Amino acid sequence: MVGPSLAEDQGESPIRELARRFFITFLLGVVIYRLGVFIAIPGVDVAVLKAKVAGAAADGGPLGAIIAFADMFNGGAIMNASLFGLGIMPYISASIIMQLLTYSMPQLKAIQKEGEGGRRKINQYTRYMTLVICSIQAVMAASALSGINHEGKVLVTIENKMFFIAQASLVIVTGSMVLLWISEQITKFGIGNGVSVVIMVSILAGLPGAFAGGDSAGLPHYLMIGLVSLAIIAGIVVVVQAVRRIGLEQQRRVQGNKVYGGQQTSLPLKLNQANVIPVIFAQPVMMAFGMLAGWVGANYGLGQLFDWGTPLYRYLFAALIVGFTFFYISITFDLYDLANHFKQSGFFIRGIKPGKNTVDYLAFHLKRITFIGAIFLAVIAILPEMLEAQFVTGSSGRMLMGGTGLLIVVGVSLDIMQKVGAFFLAHQYRGLGGIGDDNAPKKGGKRF
Repeated sequence: MVGPSLAEDQGESPIRELARRFFITFLLGVVIYRLGVFIAIPGVDVAVLKAKVAGAAADGGPLGAIIAFADMFNGGAIMNASLFGLGIMPYISASIIMQLLTYSMPQLKAIQKEGEGGRRKINQYTRYMTLVICSIQAVMAASALSGINHEGKVLVTIENKMFFIAQASLVIVTGSMVLLWISEQITKFGIGNGVSVVIMVSILAGLPGAFAGGDSAGLPHYLMIGLVSLAIIAGIVVVVQAVRRIGLEQQRRVQGNKVYGGQQTSLPLKLNQANVIPVIFAQPVMMAFGMLAGWVGANYGLGQLFDWGTPLYRYLFAALIVGFTFFYISITFDLYDLANHFKQSGFFIRGIKPGKNTVDYLAFHLKRITFIGAIFLAVIAILPEMLEAQFVTGSSGRMLMGGTGLLIVVGVSLDIMQKVGAFFLAHQYRGLGGIGDDNAPKKGGKRF
């Protein structure tokens, strides 16, 4: 939720405060970030890299798929050899690893339960891990750049390769950490989660290029793509907003003539609890399968077995998404801790005994919800490839109907809309209480 600011406490209009937050988000997340994408690493011939990447994408091999998937999350920074080339992905990887470690290490789990102080410690550890991951990936990327050439032209213009690797690694690490700082400032002073906003901007940045060199099908072709994309977006909105609520009641206790407790609430179980993380897990595995098939299966005619668009790729990718969804939910949703929290707070599910019976009841419903959400993720991930053969004759449809990209954009947009609604709602409640203007008379609540 967007917290109150000093300007609000001094009685400033909520419209002006919200406009300021949107301006900060636009300035940091769009202007500064997109300008940084076009700042190349010193000593790199960008034209050679673009020609190399375009050739790899045209071949349709694993390298082209890897570059296309990575470029989707950082807005074409790889094509430009940008200082933001790694994007925000090192932080996402560090966050996922930290979640896994928190589940498996009692020390980290104890820190997480310390409240706000524990959350800050976990965030600090995540930043340190981001720096380590970013440093390793930066050295690997710089080493890979130093060995690239295309049609007799070398990519790196600096003769001393070791000096270039050291310099490029430092620039890439600095760029990624600056991007992390930008994301944190958006979260603190802007609207929405900064990391999500940066990823959404990166995905939307490739949308105009989807129409470059358009197909000869004309306007009806693009209208059909737009209608199919709108239908997919509508389905995503419905599923992202879907929630299964488990009713909870609080035990009543009588002291004297007063009755305490007896409150009723609900536990919301989202249908898409894992978001796009299973897709992020499954995509590198499929790329590894494709590279392995290209190296090992080429002699047996199986080099194209796991290429994008083949039936085996499609269904194996869907199966991996379903499997990773159950895996991620199992490690991030501790039902025993949840049941103990209910018991300590005095809440219970009507007709269900506390303890193991509550855990079994929640596990039963969670498995059913997770299964439906996993099937939804798998369908959204493979649907663009299935529709591309019928509606798309060029490269435009894959961007417009890309399941992962659409899921992220729709999810972030809904989150921003909810935060804006919460912002106005919080201001309305402060106004009802007479808070916000020291000179204004304190008035009671309005009558409805």
